[in-house]
Amino acid sequence: MNNLKIGIIGCGKQAEKHISCLKKLRGVETVLSDIEPEFGRKLAEKTLSSWVEHPDEIIADPSVQAVVICTPTQTHVPLIERAVNSGKDVLCEKPLCESVEEVVHLQDCTAHSTQIVVIGYVYRYVPVFEEGYRIFCKQAINGDSLVMGKPLSVFLRLGGRGEHKAWKHQKSTGGGAINEMLVHMVDLANWYFGPLKEIEVISCDLRSPERVIEGKRISVDAEDYVFLRCRGNDGIEILCQADLITPAFIQYVEVQTEKGTFMGSIQPDMPSYMFLKEAGGGFAAGKTELNYGRRNVLDIQMLNFVQCILNREMPDRNTVADSVALVKNMVEIKNQADLRMKGFKP
Repeated sequence: MNNLKIGIIGCGKQAEKHISCLKKLRGVETVLSDIEPEFGRKLAEKTLSSWVEHPDEIIADPSVQAVVICTPTQTHVPLIERAVNSGKDVLCEKPLCESVEEVVHLQDCTAHSTQIVVIGYVYRYVPVFEEGYRIFCKQAINGDSLVMGKPLSVFLRLGGRGEHKAWKHQKSTGGGAINEMLVHMVDLANWYFGPLKEIEVISCDLRSPERVIEGKRISVDAEDYVFLRCRGNDGIEILCQADLITPAFIQYVEVQTEKGTFMGSIQPDMPSYMFLKEAGGGFAAGKTELNYGRRNVLDIQMLNFVQCILNREMPDRNTVADSVALVKNMVEIKNQADLRMKGFKP
C-alpha cells in the first residue's frame, strides 16, 4: 500500500476504534487532534500516533490526504466542507447531521468535487447485508430476474441494553434509541427498498427512566423504545424496531418473499440464511447458510475508504446523496416521536 497520511479529528472512543483499523494497514500514518489538546495528546500516546494541538492544523496540512471526523454531530457539516475545500477526502462518523437544510447544503457543496466523502453507516459493510443488497436491490437495478421475487413482508430489529455512557440516554446530548439504534435499520431499509415513504411512528416511549451507569443511578429522558411502519418504493410494508432495553444485544433483518426467506444478522450466533422454494440465482432449493465468519465491520469500512482514496474511485455506498434521503426520514421520525413522547408518563 502506498504511503497515506490520515488525520483524525476528535479523540473520543470512536476515534480509537478507527485508529486501530488504520494501524492494520501498511503504509498508513495517523495524526490526531481535538479541540481539547490534552485529549489528542493522551490518545496519541496510547495509540503511538503523532498529534497536533488543533484540528485547524490537520485541515491546513497539505501532507494530510484524508481526515476521519469523530466529533459531535453539529460540527460535522462545517468540518467536511472545510476538509473538502482543502482537497482532502473524508470519512465522517454517523449521524451526518440533524437537519435537511444542512445535508442539502453539503450535497450542493460537494456535487462537483472530486473528493471522496463517506458517512459511517457500518451496517452496509456487513457481508450478509451486502448479499441482501445484491438480492433485493442490485439485481432489480440491473434488470435481472430477482432471486427471491417480490418482497411480501420486511422486519428489521436492533436492540441493546445501553447503559454504557450517560450521554447515550439524554436528549440534550443526542442520545436515545432513535439516534443510537434505529438509524442503522432505517438506513438498511433505505438501501434495500428506498426511498421510504408513509413513515408512521407506532410507538415511542421511555420504559426505563432510571439507569445504573458507571456505578451511579441516574434519571434519563431520551426514548429507549421505538417502533415504526413505513413503505418501500414498491409499496411493501416495512417494520423497524429498535431499543435500549434488550439485556443481550440482538440484531436481524427478516424478509419474506414470493420465492422464500432471507434472514440476516450482524451477530455470528444468529442464523443468517436464505430459504428458496425453488433453485435460482446460484442458490439451491431449500436452506442455504450465509456464514461469513467473524469480521470486523469497522476494518471493512476503513479498508474500503482507503482503497477509494488510492484508486480515486467514488464510493458505492454511504455517500452524501444517500444521507439526504436518510436525514429526511430521520427528521420525520423524530418529529412524530416527539409528539408521542409529550404524552408519555414513565
